[in-house]
Amino acid sequence: MVPSKPRRSAPKSAPGRATPRRRPTPVVEADTTAEVHRRRLSWRTGIFLAVIAIVLLAFLSPINSALKQAQQIAALNNEIETTKSEVQSLEEKNENLKDPDYIKRKAREDQYYVEEGKNAVIVTNQEAIEDDDSDTDRPVRKQAWYLELLESIQEVGNTVEKG
Repeated sequence: MVPSKPRRSAPKSAPGRATPRRRPTPVVEADTTAEVHRRRLSWRTGIFLAVIAIVLLAFLSPINSALKQAQQIAALNNEIETTKSEVQSLEEKNENLKDPDYIKRKAREDQYYVEEGKNAVIVTNQEAIEDDDSDTDRPVRKQAWYLELLESIQEVGNTVEKG
């Protein structure tokens, strides 16, 4: 080996100064630090998510029962309103039954009662009176339909016996 010769001139970059040597940064160490940091972040995130899941599961059952109770309360309130309207209509009917004119009118309409000295006329087939023209178009029978049917059956039976 040959000994190196000393330099006789200064470096070109800085007069009177030697250039500092740069150390290369180790790539492996920087990546290791980032991975450890990422692992901590994901580990912390996992624990945080697990805690949130446990809290949600703890509150899920009471929330579900609260919703069911709210639905039951709404149904009962509807039932109360319906009952109140029925009570009101029955009270009105009760007030009407205390009125003698109302009782007379209902007796005439529903039970066909007649006051003394008046004659009642009840029309049973009111549609026949209004549709009087359609009855004239029908043929008039000399006997009831079932008697005509019986005669036609007898005639068919007699024809079969003769043949």
